Amino acid sequence: MCGIVGYIGRKKAAPVILRNLKRLEYRGYDSCGIATLSSGLNIKKDAGRIDEIQKKMKLDNLPGSVGIGHTRWATHGNVSRRNAHPHVDCKKEIAIVHNGIISNYAELREELIKRGHVFESETDSECMAHLIEENYEGGIEKALRAALEKVKGTYALLVLSTHEPDKLLCARNESPLVLGIGIGEMFVGSDVASFLHFTKKAVPLDDGEYAVITEKECAVKEINSGRMLEKEILEITWNEEAAEKEGYEHFMLKEIFEQPQTIINALHVYPQDIRKLAEMIRNSEKVYFAAAGSSLHAALVAEYWFSQLCDKFVVAVDASELMSKGVIDKNTLVIGITQSGETYDTLAAMRHAKNKGARIAAIVNVIGSTATRLADHVVLQGSGIEISVCATKTFTSQLTILMRTAIELAEMLGRDVEKIKSELLETPARVEEVLRLNEEIKKVAVKYFRVKNYIYIGKGINLPSALEGALKLKEITYNHAEGMSGGMLKHGTISLIDRGMKTVAIVPAKGENRTKIISNVQEVKARGGVVIGITSGKPVEQCDVNIVAPECDELISPIVFAPIYQLLAYHTAANLKRDVDKPRALAKSVTVE
Repeated sequence: MCGIVGYIGRKKAAPVILRNLKRLEYRGYDSCGIATLSSGLNIKKDAGRIDEIQKKMKLDNLPGSVGIGHTRWATHGNVSRRNAHPHVDCKKEIAIVHNGIISNYAELREELIKRGHVFESETDSECMAHLIEENYEGGIEKALRAALEKVKGTYALLVLSTHEPDKLLCARNESPLVLGIGIGEMFVGSDVASFLHFTKKAVPLDDGEYAVITEKECAVKEINSGRMLEKEILEITWNEEAAEKEGYEHFMLKEIFEQPQTIINALHVYPQDIRKLAEMIRNSEKVYFAAAGSSLHAALVAEYWFSQLCDKFVVAVDASELMSKGVIDKNTLVIGITQSGETYDTLAAMRHAKNKGARIAAIVNVIGSTATRLADHVVLQGSGIEISVCATKTFTSQLTILMRTAIELAEMLGRDVEKIKSELLETPARVEEVLRLNEEIKKVAVKYFRVKNYIYIGKGINLPSALEGALKLKEITYNHAEGMSGGMLKHGTISLIDRGMKTVAIVPAKGENRTKIISNVQEVKARGGVVIGITSGKPVEQCDVNIVAPECDELISPIVFAPIYQLLAYHTAANLKRDVDKPRALAKSVTVE
């Protein structure tokens, strides 16, 4: 998740772009750069934070009244000056900035190199500049559309060209992009926070749209047909600070609502990276997922996927315990799962395994982190920055990556997984449906989540959902919550059931696990307990209240259920006036033992 901005007007562009970039630094801060047009392209860029680079090279000194800028959250290619945006074509006549993932970049790059193009970076984004150059035949708009026809993946894209210096072009597919409408000037940004200082009139682009922008007007068109579109101009009422949260009260709530997009990002993560990870798992006698916290719960879900789809035995292990109980040798693969790439226990487990001769892989969100340097192979999950301490979107992104890997391995083994593959592709839409239940979930939280103790129960693949749901609640409300298998309930914990203990039951749409969890619900009710059902497809009549997610295959349900228990925790914590984004005693990345 990077931040991109553009400006065309009567002012000097570089100072405007610099100011607007600073409003987007929460979207990325690995590197940044600006390109302007004034008798040719002028570019300054480097690795580092915006203020550091400004101090070093005076980004705002670039000449010209049209320009583009980028602040990077690296997803492909390490953090370096050459991988910083903007990127240019071979002739230095076209400059682009890009947010998203070009999933077919490897094929495009190979084809372009064969045709004589010379690449200066390791990024997937640079392909866009060369593709536009390759298709340029006298019109930059036509070249952009022709280039986009060949691209698979996600993009918010801005384009400058010396051929038509009075224009700024942009395009969107599954990555956010908004136009800002001024008087004698126009703005573009990844969100409205970037340009609110200058204008509160905005036009959001939708998927499959592009815009041709001059200082006086912007023409929005369909990428496929070139047909002109009528777009409503919105009047934004937020101030700049509120806009960074897009009007949400807390970053946690904003990040919960970003999950349809971040799941899409994870679905577009480079297929070759997923394929290599699946091959490493296939060719290893022993496979451990080493992780902590929410990442461990994602790994526990993956145990079921690899078992049921691939008949492959993998073990999810608390990273802090791997050294004590892992049996590791040269035939072992250890996969560290860590959002930050800096989690102490996970890094220690990876180092220990490497010293024992094991191969190491990592699923991580931060390129250039220690985990990426330790691993023999890295899959970047593409979630973008998660500001709230509480993991939400990074958790469902990890689940999506792990599910894709299990499906890839199953296909290598000749298994028919088309149905579950199709279901996975539908998860962003299903999560969107779940998020529409927000007000209903808030009412449940206000009415039922008013005690100090909670039990979350799940069965099978939703045992980890119960563990994660309990973790979400206790880490931001400071109330006690415990997750467990429904089968474990009668082995001690059921003695605690009374009106002061609420039970959250996670219930799939059908099958044996649904029947078993409903039996557990009846046991709790028989002892005077109160049960909140998180269910798929249809309610459970024995529960006191149900939050019903759209029906889905049980294998997919951990992804679909996640926003429900995240929102229950959020609204409970907000109702208790907790510091939701920065809960006491917790840090985003645990970097000490």
